[in-house]
Order: sequence, then C-alpha cells, then structure tokens
Amino acid sequence: MRLAAQRRRLVSGLAGCAAALVAPPAFADPLVFDPVSVEGTRETGRGPVSGYQANVAATGTKTDTPLLETPQAISVITRDRMDAQNVRSVTDALRYSAGVGADNYGADVRGFYGSIRGFTPDTYLDGMRLPLTVTAQSYQLEPWGLERIDVIRGASSALYGSGNLGGLINGVSKVPRLDQVNQVQIQGGSFDRIQGAIDVGGKVNESGTLLWRLNALARDSGTGYDNIKNNRIFVAPSLSWQPDADTTVTLLASYQQDDGGSSAQFLPASGTVLYNPAVRIPRDFLNGDKNYDVYSKRQIGLGYLVEHRMSDAWTLRQSMRFTHIDLNYRSIYGAGLASGSSVMLNRVAARQQPTINTVTLDTQSETKFVTGPLGHDLLLGIDYRRNVLVTRTSNATGPQLNLLNPVYLPVTWPSLGASSAVGSTQVLSQVGIYAQDQLSLGNWRLILTGRQDFAQNDTLNTKTGVRTIIDDQDFTGRVALLYAAPFGVSPYVSYATSFLPLSGTNFYGQTYKPQTGDQVEVGVKYQPPGTSLLLTAALYDLRQRNVQTVDPANALNTVQTGEIRSRGIELEAVGEVLPRLNAIASFTYQEPEVTKTNVAAQLNKRPAAVPEHMASLWLDRSFAITEDISLGLGGGVRYTGNTAGDATNSFTVPSFVLFDMQVRLDRGNWRLQVNGTNLADKTYVAACSGITSCSYGVGRAVFASLGYRW
Repeated sequence: MRLAAQRRRLVSGLAGCAAALVAPPAFADPLVFDPVSVEGTRETGRGPVSGYQANVAATGTKTDTPLLETPQAISVITRDRMDAQNVRSVTDALRYSAGVGADNYGADVRGFYGSIRGFTPDTYLDGMRLPLTVTAQSYQLEPWGLERIDVIRGASSALYGSGNLGGLINGVSKVPRLDQVNQVQIQGGSFDRIQGAIDVGGKVNESGTLLWRLNALARDSGTGYDNIKNNRIFVAPSLSWQPDADTTVTLLASYQQDDGGSSAQFLPASGTVLYNPAVRIPRDFLNGDKNYDVYSKRQIGLGYLVEHRMSDAWTLRQSMRFTHIDLNYRSIYGAGLASGSSVMLNRVAARQQPTINTVTLDTQSETKFVTGPLGHDLLLGIDYRRNVLVTRTSNATGPQLNLLNPVYLPVTWPSLGASSAVGSTQVLSQVGIYAQDQLSLGNWRLILTGRQDFAQNDTLNTKTGVRTIIDDQDFTGRVALLYAAPFGVSPYVSYATSFLPLSGTNFYGQTYKPQTGDQVEVGVKYQPPGTSLLLTAALYDLRQRNVQTVDPANALNTVQTGEIRSRGIELEAVGEVLPRLNAIASFTYQEPEVTKTNVAAQLNKRPAAVPEHMASLWLDRSFAITEDISLGLGGGVRYTGNTAGDATNSFTVPSFVLFDMQVRLDRGNWRLQVNGTNLADKTYVAACSGITSCSYGVGRAVFASLGYRW
C-alpha cells in the first residue's frame, strides 16, 4: 500500500511538473510538434530519426552503415513510430515488424516472450548484451528511454558472440543532445492506468561542451488480467562531455522498479482452445492468488559510451555497462486439469529470489582506407562479458482451484531453505575477438566478418556443493555480398554462423556442447530515389544443430543429435508513401520444423507457439487544419496465423486478427492523442506451449495522452 501511494504521488508529481513547465506563456513562436532534423547534421545509427524510416543503422555492422548497403534484414523502430503507436513495451514496439512474433503469451509484463524467425531473440542495449537469465527474471527495456529499437533478423554471432540463431533486439538509449527537444506527458485510460513522463535536458555550461538529459516515467496501472499490475518507476539521467569536435564521453545511468505479476496464465487447453463441456474459461480468469502473488523487480544500469576520432579515417570506441537485477517473485499457476475432472485445476506454488550482476565491455577500432581500387572500412574489436546469476527457487503443490466456482484457499509459501529447493551460483564469462572488413568496389559491397570466442560456464550447486565447469570456444563468421545500384535497388546474398553455449550436464555428468547454427539469406532492398520509403524482401534458411533430444539407449539421458530448421520469406515496407502519409506493411511466411529428433511424435513437426503466417498494415495520415493546428489519423490491422499448441502438434491454436487506431490533435507545442488496440475486443488465445499452458491475449485497451514539447 505504501509503495502504491508513493507511486501515485510520483505520477502526480510528474503531472504537476508538466503543468508547471507549460503554464507560463513564454513561448511566443509555436514549434512544430514532430521532431525536425537539424540542418547540417548527419544521420547516424545511434541518433534520432525524423519520421518512420531510418537510413542508417549501426547494429548490423557495429559501424554507421546505410541500410541500403547492409546485406541483412534489419527493422528499425524509430522514436516517431513509437510515439505514434503509444509503445509502452518491447512487445508493443515489435508488433508490426516482419519476422517477429511479438504476442506469443499476450502482454506479459515480466518480459518479452516473442520470437524472431522461430527462435527466441537476444536483447541488447547500446550494443551490449543484457543479463542472461530466464525471461521472467529479465532486464526490461523501457521504451520511453530509447531513441530507437533495431531488430536484426538472423545470425549475429560473428559480431556479438554467443546467441540465438533467429536474431537480436538492440535498444538505443536517449543521450544528451544540443538540439534537445524537451517534453512532458501524462496518460490515462484502460485498466485504471495513470502515467506521467518527462524527457528534459540541455547545456550544463555556456559553451555547450557539457550536456545533461533526464528521462523519467511513473506508472500505476492494472492489466487485462484480474489482479495483475503493470506498475513502473523509471529514472534515467545521462551526462555528455564533448571537449572537442573529435571526442565524446557519455555517462548513462538508470533505475527501474517494476511491480506486476504473472500474466502468462498457464490455463489448460480444455476450456480455452479446446471444447470443455463444463466450462469456458474467461480471459480475465485468475488462476493465481491475489493474497499470494508478488512480482517486485529492481534493475539498475551504470555505464559509459566513449568515442574519439584519431583522424578523419580512424575512430576508437569503448562502451561499458554494469547491470544489476534483484527480484522477489511468488506465483501460483495452473498445472493442468486433475485426472478425471473437467473443472478442477492443479496448481503449483513457486517462489524465486534471484540476483543477477553483469559487466560488459566492448572496445573497437574503426579505420577507413583505400588499397588500389578497393575501399575498406576495417573494424577490429574485443569484448568481455561476465554474468553472475545467483538463483534460489522452491516449488510446492498448491491447492486446487475449481474453474467453474473458484474458491481461493490459503497458499503455503514454499521455503527457500527446504531440501527440495534449488540454489546455485552460475558465473558465465566470455571473451570475443572480432574483425570485419567492409570492402567497396564501385557499387559492389563485400562484408567479411570473423570472431573467435572463449566462453566458460562455472556453476556451483549451493545445495549439494557440486561444481560444474564448461569451457567452450568457437569461431563464427559471415560473408555477404551486395550490389548498391544507383537507382536505389540493392540485391544481396549472405552466409553466417552462430553458436550458443548450454549449461548443465547429462545423466552421466557430461557437459553439453554448444548449439551451432548457420544461415543463408538472399534479399533485395529498394528505396525510390528522393523518398524516405524503404522496401525489403528476404528469403532465408536457418539450421540449428546440437539440439537436445532423448537418448534412445537411456530415457533418462539427453543427447545432442537434434536439429531445427526454419526457412521463410519476409516482406516489409516502411516510410512515407505519400506526403504526410506514413505506412508500415509486413508479411511473413515461415516454416519452422524439427528435422532431427529421437522423439518420433515430434519429427517434422512445428515448434509450439510459432505461427507460419503473419501480416500487418499500419497507415498514419496528417492533415493541416490551420497554421498551428493539425489532425492525425492512424490505424492498423495485425494478422497472426494458427500455431501448434504443443511439441507434438496434437492440437492447434486458431489464427486471429486485431485492429488498432490512433487519433491525435496538435496545436502549437501541444499534442492530445488517443490510441486503441484490439478495437473489436476480440477474445483470443495468443499461444499455447503445451496442453496445460495457454494464454489469452489482451482485450480492448484505449489510452489518452496529453503532451507538451518545447
């Protein structure tokens, strides 16, 4: 109660700050509400973008490279796009991107449970990997503190080291700027949401060599699920020092407190997707317990970004971040229907208290030079990552719940000190040395990337005292060729590999080999000359090897003879199709398939919760009413095809179509905006990962925002 009251006061304080800041009529000349590019500035892969379409990205190559010259599928979600769609989570941000399944378990407030090309993506911030842990304990990106979100589709180990084959998500932090546009905002709407946010900054000294910026947000809100909160306090100050035109040092800090719950409901398929003659489970059904469930997570980030140009052709960079997470998590969740019953739900009471501390350090040297007819952009780098995860978990059988007439009996907390509890300290460390040469010859672009990684997983079972050390090393690479035609067409082909170390041992105490993967991608990009519209198409084939499967000689053992293949095609169009008309359109067809396994029922089957078809369209049109008043209308439709309900594909989760909208009114520096999602209030199951774990998607939600910029 005290924390809720403090949060309400903080929200009110931010709203009051907004009122105080905008009350004086001191700004006689109204500014255009949409951000305006400063004359003479060059777009970079780490800076702001005006409109929906970025021209440059750094995530795909770790250098500022035009998207038209990057031989890989990359989606950029700009700040303008996030604002237009009222993005309040990574899930919200990625809903209209090709190749991304963003709503696999509805709007889960604990983390991003989506997929890219059928695989779980890795998450980065400013090019540095965020803590490695399970998703329910993950470090969450707050979109209000981001300038943009880059999504790489496909293998990226050649630059970033160990990771999943499907792709990665990289958030780019807002940093101090001379052309800072300050803003304040208050928002309210569905689920009793009230939220206040500020983004302010400017010069510390008269010369402008020292700049500051502060992003802050406070939210008190429910969700579409009974008793599940979505409360957050977020504060991110930053300071930038630019002693000369060649040197920039930026210090970044953030603090975030989340209080939510487990909105992944773990409901049985019977009564949600499948017919149950006794009950149809409502989408807001609480299978937890409001007196037992707690989700309180604190995350802290401290770091710096340094760049120094030694000359016009040679630049040095270094980035570092320390992150900390501590979580108090209690939940009771469904574990399938009781034997012989259509209404009695088995439940498991769980308790987790992990702490995670991570240090990342990435040092780069970029040199541009010419040898004969060849141009070179040579990147040399070394990065280091250390992730310390201290886990304490305990599970116990909880009281059953009658789905037809729920009575929430008292829950006994499982003890973290019980003999059945699990405790471990896991230290993951990785050192990677990488090199990349971006060669150019006329309109041809060739990228050669190679990386050698040395990884160690040191796990101590604090219950048994058993210690397991796994040492892995692997070389990954990428070769890609692109032709940048002068009329805006860029066909390309690429081949890349990946590796992903695994923790634990098999039945015989043997450590696991890393999972390895390779990808072939063929694509084309087209940007009509003189426009900010980018059209992309990509055809890919991914294979992940060393996948764990049952040992045919010992059912208690696991061997690594499995393989998963994912192939498909992605189409995406983003940008201004007509004056003042922005569009986002995407289509995805993918064929994820288990191609090797010792479980006959899973062979040649789709992995659960991964759709074969996805499509979306968003249009946003602005209309000038008077010189300082404009109206904006936006709307979108999202289609997600049916998914397999479990690993054996024994049942199917139906497809669904959702509609979104936006209306905004700009007057001078003010903006009033209303956003709605799932306008038809469709009841649908977002996905199932098994016969006992299905989750509904969120119903209709409408939010109104009032903002002021200066």
